[in-house]
Amino acid sequence: MDANATGQYPDKIIIDGKEYSIRNNPLEPYFEKYPDRKPKTTIMSSALHRGYIATFTLIDKKIYLTDIKIKAKKKDSDKRWETEMKSVFNEVFPNDDKILMDLYSEILIVHLNLEVTNKERNRLLIEFQNGTEQERRTYDNEKYKVFMDEQFELYKKTEKYKSEFLDLMKDDEDDDDEYYENKKEKEQFIENLIRTYTPNFTSKFTD
Repeated sequence: MDANATGQYPDKIIIDGKEYSIRNNPLEPYFEKYPDRKPKTTIMSSALHRGYIATFTLIDKKIYLTDIKIKAKKKDSDKRWETEMKSVFNEVFPNDDKILMDLYSEILIVHLNLEVTNKERNRLLIEFQNGTEQERRTYDNEKYKVFMDEQFELYKKTEKYKSEFLDLMKDDEDDDDEYYENKKEKEQFIENLIRTYTPNFTSKFTD
């Protein structure tokens, strides 16, 4: 994770025929287990560190991967090179039209109304275990903030968080005096950075 991280293009999910942006990246657990299947692209973007945009579809309470796109080059009408998002689903999964995300056991966060301000926004939260929906809730912004606070406090107790926190604390230690008043200020910055740019720290409803 880069301390100067850029906001990332979101993955998508189709629910009842309508497409929504999501906070999480449900395909990452799959690529962690099968890294050789992750599509390769030569066009890197600071707004797309994972290298792809995935589309999922909720079918009979199960979450399926139904498309995956990467940045690719193409020639326009004037034969100049430009970039486009190209579907590579059939290249990654040549024998399937959808893939059950049975490695996904987290709470998916769906943005319901991106056209309004953040304070007015509602989120649909769907808890999945092994790719199957267990429960769903809709939160307004205030309830969502409380929920995320609770989930992040749980995440901070994990070894994954502790390892990432220590790694980021060690980054650019020689420049600490230039950017931070003291160690506590850097710790707070790192904590906020992890919270903002770690999409998959929500696990299950606790109440």
